Amino acid sequence: MLSLFTKKVAFRRVGCAHLSFLPVLIALSAGCTQTRRVGCAHLCPGAFHFRLGSIFALPLLITLLLGCTQREEITSYRVRKPELVDPTLVSTANAPAAAATEQQTLGLIVPLDDVSWFFKLTGDAQTVEPQQEAFLKFVQTIKFSSGPDSRPSWTLPTGWKELPGGGFRFATIQIPHDGKPLELAVSSAGGDLLANVNRWRQQLKLPPIAASDLKSEATKLQVDGHEATLVSLVGKGSGQMGGAPFAPFAGGSGGAMPADHPPVNGSSSVATAKSSASNDLKFEAPSEWSPGKPNAFSLAAFRVVDGDKHIEITVSTAGGDLLSNVNRWRGQLKLPPIDAAELAKAAKKIDTLGSTGDYVEIVGPEAAKRETILGVQTEAGGRTWFVKLKGDAELAEREKPRFETFVKSLKLP
Repeated sequence: MLSLFTKKVAFRRVGCAHLSFLPVLIALSAGCTQTRRVGCAHLCPGAFHFRLGSIFALPLLITLLLGCTQREEITSYRVRKPELVDPTLVSTANAPAAAATEQQTLGLIVPLDDVSWFFKLTGDAQTVEPQQEAFLKFVQTIKFSSGPDSRPSWTLPTGWKELPGGGFRFATIQIPHDGKPLELAVSSAGGDLLANVNRWRQQLKLPPIAASDLKSEATKLQVDGHEATLVSLVGKGSGQMGGAPFAPFAGGSGGAMPADHPPVNGSSSVATAKSSASNDLKFEAPSEWSPGKPNAFSLAAFRVVDGDKHIEITVSTAGGDLLSNVNRWRGQLKLPPIDAAELAKAAKKIDTLGSTGDYVEIVGPEAAKRETILGVQTEAGGRTWFVKLKGDAELAEREKPRFETFVKSLKLP
């Protein structure tokens, strides 16, 4: 008894933390004889029989549990909350973007019949600027094959390398540079001159210009006998189209255009649009016309040959307003542009594709080989359609009635 109380006093002296003898006291207070183990309790077969020592041990147990006089203080600490995400992986989307370096675009646009060819070099201004002289020498070597499906060829400056095209890109020309080489993209599409220049300006985050500004913002030059437009633009944009897709081609769905491709009507690839439109388009062609060779944008093509005279007839979809396209056609015949008032006088109406189109006749200047263009533009089926006859002036005059009958026969489902 005395020894137990002595131990009790010792516990109180050192505090409540030293309870190493507590199991012994519990055993003394709860021990019984002739027990049978059931779970965690010690149950006697009959009534419980406590040992004498347990009677004295129980008060000691209570005292040990409740009678501590010296308690250790509880100290609180602030600790850094552990990271739930690796901080190196946290998005920095809201962080301010670094200032973009100036980008420069050297671009050449060469209109040919219903399409235009584009030669575009874009990159860091400090890298592109030294290539201006070589770029000018390169464009002066460009030649176009004859026929409705005219394609360019060229002579490359020393060190430049031509790579195969793909998709809407006719070719890619690599220009050597320390590190990543520059790329000059060659492609073709529709659209008028101003729309394409402003598209390039938009890619460089430059404001659009008006048609009257083209003379000061662009340079005219001759490329293989064709009037071409050269621009040099410097801005803070990437020089490539991002975000929203390009003005699509001929409706439908299909793959996205590359960033350097000019705008055309619709939203699919040329191949998909051409196939879809060809299946939809119905017409009655004159028996005197022979099948022609369609280009990348024509949905139907015919030709008429009489000795050394010939004309080409095409049906296509593209973009641009009527005045821009008529002036483009006039440029092909070496005629000056006209204004909206003159166009209103020159254009006639003609029924086609379930709609009413605008019909113009453009006769070129007196020359050894005088040419004429008969052109029709109309909106139908969510597309801008063009029906065009171009070739020898005398033969065009002869085929004019058949052309008009053909235009009126065009139908969509």
